[in-house]
Parts: sequence; structure tokens; C-alpha cells
Amino acid sequence: IINTNSVDFVKKLLPVYKGIEKVKNNLEEKNLIGFAGAPWTLLLYMLNKESPKNNFNFDKINKEKFLISRLLKKIEEMICLHVDKQIEAGANIIQIFDSWAGLLPKKELPNYCYIPTLKVIEHIKSKKIPTICFPKGIGENYSDFCSIVKPDCISIDYEVDPKWIKEKLKGLPIQGGLDPKILL
Repeated sequence: IINTNSVDFVKKLLPVYKGIEKVKNNLEEKNLIGFAGAPWTLLLYMLNKESPKNNFNFDKINKEKFLISRLLKKIEEMICLHVDKQIEAGANIIQIFDSWAGLLPKKELPNYCYIPTLKVIEHIKSKKIPTICFPKGIGENYSDFCSIVKPDCISIDYEVDPKWIKEKLKGLPIQGGLDPKILL
């Protein structure tokens, strides 16, 4: 399905890990956040071959469910390897960005967003590293996401009412929510 050799993968990304080490060595008792794309977002970029802003058809991606399932599993493995190397290089926290989660039909969120991300988050937490998740664009589904995936912190997009999410999540740290257009 994907012929990805772990050694080649790490070798290609070695400059990233060396960069993390350099930054970490210059920080004085501060945390360093590493990051990775979420399985769904990476899958979408791989299969769509262009920004989904311009062209996206979920049914086209979803028609080969068995193949997609195997591909997601491989992507999860590679994300976990990438995260491990970031942690070894000095990252104290890992944030997972699911930039295109909002494109998923609600009924598909568990299969493509929640469960694949949960597997990555469980791996990171097994290393005793805190996690932040950003499932952009899922609206009222943020509370379901948090109850299933259980990140240590959630990033919200600007379409989420901060008061609503604060009430729903009862104590989970929340970050984000600023509309980037405000900066214009």
C-alpha cells in the first residue's frame, strides 16, 4: 500500500529533528510544542493531490473503504514515528492538526477523525507527553471529539462559541478561537 521504510522516513526528516534539538537547547526551562498533521488531513492531501478548498469529493475518497482503512493505519504508524522522533529531540507537548476535519460528513467523523486521531493520541500519552488537538471545523462535534479522543487541551476554530465550548468541556483547557480576519 505505501512502501515506507522507517529508516528512510527518519532520514528525510532528520533536519526537522535537528531543528527541534537546536531550539530546545536554546530554551530555558520552557516547553517546546511539536506537531503533526492528523491522519485524515494527511490522507486527504495524499488522495486529493490539491487543496480541498478548490476540489473535494468525499464519495470519491470513500469508495475504496478497505484500501482507505489500510492507508489510514499506515499514516497513523508514520505519525507515531514522527512524533517519537520529535519527543526524542526535545518536544514536551505534541499538537495534532486536523485542518480538514470539517469537510467530513458528521456520520464519518468517528471513522476518519476520532478513531485515527485517538490511536495517535494514545501513543503519545503512553510516552507521558501532553497532547493538544485541533479538529478544525467540526462545530458542535468538538464535545464528542473530546469525549472520545481525550486530548489534554483542545484548540478551537473561530466558528466555535468559546462560552459554549467552555460549558461543554467542563475544565478541559481551550486555546484558539480568534478569527484570523481580525488581524487584517
